Amino acid sequence: MTPANPNDGSADGKNPQIALVPLTAAFASVASALHAKGFEDAWDEDAIIRLLDVPGAFGILAYRPGDAAKNAEDQPLGFVLMQTVLDEAEINTITVDPDARRMGVGRALLDAVTDRLQECGVTRILLEVAVDNDGAIALYRQNGFSEVGRRKGYYARAGGRKVDALVLERLI
Repeated sequence: MTPANPNDGSADGKNPQIALVPLTAAFASVASALHAKGFEDAWDEDAIIRLLDVPGAFGILAYRPGDAAKNAEDQPLGFVLMQTVLDEAEINTITVDPDARRMGVGRALLDAVTDRLQECGVTRILLEVAVDNDGAIALYRQNGFSEVGRRKGYYARAGGRKVDALVLERLI
């Protein structure tokens, strides 16, 4: 992985260095493994590749660069998968490794997405999030997203329980 936009994630140095690269089919296995850590109904490699092949789709992968001197490999931290249509975009999925949460990874991914979308003339980002995903909801609200709707019973949980989805938007 070669960083496109490295930063340290925080001023206090406690957060990992975060580097970002385009999510391509070559990283589908990495993305699938990350998705499995964040979702009960995780997407496999083929699903991620198919989504990347949709016109207007793109993804961004966040990772902590390895250290060759210490024989440490790059560590995947999270990714976002987007789809754009004209002046709107939707976050199809975003996930951060549980061990890297609250370290600036989600914010770095959202900032990178916003920068790219602004360059493309996109003015609105939409997403759906489960009402019981408090961490993600907090991240989205901190990044300017607001609720514009609700989908009843949108997500199925283990055991058949249904959970509503909030539909959030951010104007950029």
